[in-house]
Amino acid sequence: MHIGTVRRRLSSLTAECRAHNAAADAHADEPAPAAAIHDVFRLLYAPLKVDPANATFTFWDGTADNMTTLRLPAKPRYTKPLAKEVLILDLETRPLESTKQYKDGQYDWTKIDHVSGGVFSHYAYAQVHGYAYKFIRAHEFEDRHATWIKPSALAQHIRHYKFIVFLDADATFRFMHLPVEWMLNYWKIEPTHSITMALDPWSVDEADYNSDRFNRTYTNTGFMVVQNNAKTMEILKAWHECPDDTRYPGCSYWKEPKFHEQSAFGEHIRYDYEKYVKELPCAEANGFPGVSVSDCQGRFVRHYWFDKANTKKDFRDNMMNAITLPIQRMFADNTGDIVHGQLENVLP
Repeated sequence: MHIGTVRRRLSSLTAECRAHNAAADAHADEPAPAAAIHDVFRLLYAPLKVDPANATFTFWDGTADNMTTLRLPAKPRYTKPLAKEVLILDLETRPLESTKQYKDGQYDWTKIDHVSGGVFSHYAYAQVHGYAYKFIRAHEFEDRHATWIKPSALAQHIRHYKFIVFLDADATFRFMHLPVEWMLNYWKIEPTHSITMALDPWSVDEADYNSDRFNRTYTNTGFMVVQNNAKTMEILKAWHECPDDTRYPGCSYWKEPKFHEQSAFGEHIRYDYEKYVKELPCAEANGFPGVSVSDCQGRFVRHYWFDKANTKKDFRDNMMNAITLPIQRMFADNTGDIVHGQLENVLP
């Protein structure tokens, strides 16, 4: 984003914040309405947000002094925000521990677990970009692992949206200010792609660990982009019913063993629907910094299979970047005579 645009947006942000502060002073004893929180996200990220069709995206990758610049295709498909056509979806069988803490008057950010941290980051991301958001508390299966709730939950909601973006609680958007639309353009998601997932890491030293019976690397269901097209419901139905052993004999094996619904998708579903499944490199939307196998560094989406507390750290760093930018502006531009010069180091 051009520095002049940033300054104009920050100036507008400062004025709006003052207006909000004045309104808050008038109602100091009243709880903040949800709409006000939405406004806070919008105001904080206004100077940072990337346009869906912005030709480039530049960031520091944390491993070198140089900045990395990525470029969109010449004619990006998505040029305007999709807003409520995108659903950011959290799906759990577990309650949020932070909700219980809150109701007991004991909420403390430093003490909440990674599940709440991940969910909060997904919800905040939806607010920043104006997407729809849902947290689905699903009933557990009696005969299979809890992660098998994914196909049916996606099927129940996809008809109401153009895209569903699903993340496990231990997965995060690396850049809170980068919209889904930009990533769809970068990954060249076509209208025929029903489900997009990133590959898992693969190593010759453990060749069988993340591979199917044909030695093909699994895709990871911890992050999925599901598109509402003519084939999507058919794929989700086949996936959900896979353990019935009707269409896919032997699929019931994956009711409990690793990696449950993920293995079933990799072993069976994707072979019947190859052209409708987009597989991303592991480096793009899986793993996290420090993973050398398959370069799974979580370029856009990080999935913390281990060290799950880092979901909270990523969220914190994203929020602090947005919160401290206007503070930096006030210092840099001497707003309100904050910065004073001292010409002589003498006593008065």
